[in-house]
Amino acid sequence: MLFWKLFFANGIQAGLGTTLSLIGIALTDAVNAGFLVKMATVTTLLFAWIILNEKLTPLKILTVFVMISGAYLLMTKGQVLLPRIGDLFILGACFCWSLGNVLVRKFLKSQPIGPDVATMQKAIAGMSVLLVFIAVFGFFSTALGNQSQILSCCTFSLSYLPYAIGSGFCLAMAWIYLNRTLKVATASYMTLMSMVTPVIVGLLAFIFLGETLVWVQVIGAGMILLGGVVIYFSDIAYS
Repeated sequence: MLFWKLFFANGIQAGLGTTLSLIGIALTDAVNAGFLVKMATVTTLLFAWIILNEKLTPLKILTVFVMISGAYLLMTKGQVLLPRIGDLFILGACFCWSLGNVLVRKFLKSQPIGPDVATMQKAIAGMSVLLVFIAVFGFFSTALGNQSQILSCCTFSLSYLPYAIGSGFCLAMAWIYLNRTLKVATASYMTLMSMVTPVIVGLLAFIFLGETLVWVQVIGAGMILLGGVVIYFSDIAYS
């Protein structure tokens, strides 16, 4: 029974959430997508409050507001986001990511099971959902007679293989650490600390790609780091 509970949660998070995010990214601007995925922080706090009875304290609300504002400044340089249809898919993905992670936290906290087991299952559950989408999509494409046109965009090249392997390894490590965090800390703590990701991306882009940061982005990064310090020294990890 526990196996299928985790399978359901991982299917929502890694399968349905990833599929919706890919559709959304294809239908919106990169800036919109980069910022909107961080809205999973808000939805995770809400699901953790509803499902896990985690406290929705004024400190959490203030911290998430500061960090979301910082992410907005860091990713958009303060420019106004123009809404696109793909934004709705990305928000749907945030809904699925949050619900899946909160359910995993619920099952891991109440059952004597290692977090690495849930990590291994995440890939299987996610792939199962993705294959269902491909089968349904392929069926309707064949029925409409445009299958060849759709598949014409999909070509395989060995030159992409090293990047795929590297991306897969990093994704697997991210899943491992995410589930280990959910085993020992609250879902609120996990999602708030993940907000530091844009700062790390910006730093790596500065070092390896030679990209520069304008003062608005520096302020945004500072707001995110400030929120991270507050989280670290608070009791959010346990309440």
